[in-house]
Amino acid sequence: MKRLTQLANELNVRKAEYSRLNWTLYTTGYDFGIEGAYEKIMEIMKDKENFGLIESYMEQELSKADKRRVEILHNSFKPFHLTDELNALNLKIQQKTNELLKILNNFRYQLDGREVSAVELAQVLSMDSDREKRKEAYFARNQINGLMVENGFIELIDLRKEYAKQYGAENFVAYQLEANELDGGLFDSWQSELQEILPQMTEGRKKFAQEFLGEDEIKPWDEQYIQSQIAPSLNETVDMSEYYTNIQELFGSFCIDLPSMNITYDISPRANKSEWGYNFTVETGKDSRILANVKNKYFEYGVLLHETGHGVHSFLLDPEEKILNEGVSGIVSEGIANLFQGFLYSPAFYGKFFKDAEKVGEEFRRLKEYQKLNSLRSISRIFFDHSLYKNDIASLDDIHGLYWENQLAVLGEGALDQAPPWAYMIHFTTHPIYLHNYFMGDVTCAMLEQVFKEKHGGSMEEMPEQFGQFLRSEVIEPSGTLKYNDLFQEISGREFSLKYLLD
Repeated sequence: MKRLTQLANELNVRKAEYSRLNWTLYTTGYDFGIEGAYEKIMEIMKDKENFGLIESYMEQELSKADKRRVEILHNSFKPFHLTDELNALNLKIQQKTNELLKILNNFRYQLDGREVSAVELAQVLSMDSDREKRKEAYFARNQINGLMVENGFIELIDLRKEYAKQYGAENFVAYQLEANELDGGLFDSWQSELQEILPQMTEGRKKFAQEFLGEDEIKPWDEQYIQSQIAPSLNETVDMSEYYTNIQELFGSFCIDLPSMNITYDISPRANKSEWGYNFTVETGKDSRILANVKNKYFEYGVLLHETGHGVHSFLLDPEEKILNEGVSGIVSEGIANLFQGFLYSPAFYGKFFKDAEKVGEEFRRLKEYQKLNSLRSISRIFFDHSLYKNDIASLDDIHGLYWENQLAVLGEGALDQAPPWAYMIHFTTHPIYLHNYFMGDVTCAMLEQVFKEKHGGSMEEMPEQFGQFLRSEVIEPSGTLKYNDLFQEISGREFSLKYLLD
């Protein structure tokens, strides 16, 4: 395996440079050669001798771990050794994605005749009691829809469709599932499972609407507001200058030494910086960088906990296992990040911010009830992403039509009176067919909490040191050695099921 390890090391160097350049683009808006860096990665992936070396190992008697290493490399190199046309399409996709990414990073919304950041819009949606003002803020997000289409979003979708077709996949959704080692029928039962619980969800949401809105229906611009009404502490002003100390103490309770990890934070909003949250794993276990946009509200700690969860995950992996680390499922990665984000509602974290811990605890208990009612609603957004690749699209109106058709089919909710905000979500441009990772990550979190309690007789908060060890030994250490479904079953003894979110 020495030669494969050398190949992985060479590839890792080029991927690290590509990640550093992406970090610069996302944080400053400057592109210092991302396409060239990607082409250097492709040079290694396209090299016939490299692929021949990998295939030669496929025929050898190997240990279970080495078989997995070869499988991971083979899966990642294979698409580059089918046709020259596929490689050309791959490069076009990367180029168009980067063009559109720059537009997303630089765009700022208009509200009340002035430029506003995504952070400001979020605060209006969360805090403003004027329902019409919240509606304006919600639909302000649709301002980028037309710009993205004018600059080639549909062209990007068509390129991905063509890539999947030439690859031999049924569609781009099927291609992405195969590339991420997931079963092609993964989503088949989701809509029927949602339909079973939808009447109960709708009735529960109606009660919250009546209590906090005096209406029977919750609109999209009411979601964050209702959460802040249930739990006003979410909008408490906090001093973000102490963010690192507060996060460090939480992770320290799980015996995770954050200061020993080379994690960089960039948390302040500014022009030309992406308004989303990211963790850039430049080199696993060596260099991780967190991009966030926060101001001064308690709920904004959620993104910091989530992205720090990604960074910590990177540093708890073995940096020498470069091949196995490439086999870690995005679902596992998002699941661990979601798990730490969930501590926003735990006394282990909020106790240092609020004097009346009992009152805040009751707020967050009820908030979790509301969130549970909504737990399956994200399936609608996931399926809208799919619909872009399963239907013919020629115009912005086609996309809007698909959006409303999907929402009606999945949630039973009709079209609204303005264009739906969708293009602001960067995932549709940069990370297609990825949103299920967050959703399935939540299912994974629920499973881990249940399994830990069954094995140890206590909760994560009650036994933080033991949970930290459980997370390392049961989840992180084997996470590259097994495909996601196998890892889920190895930990839980059961098949993956959405029911974990509803128990």
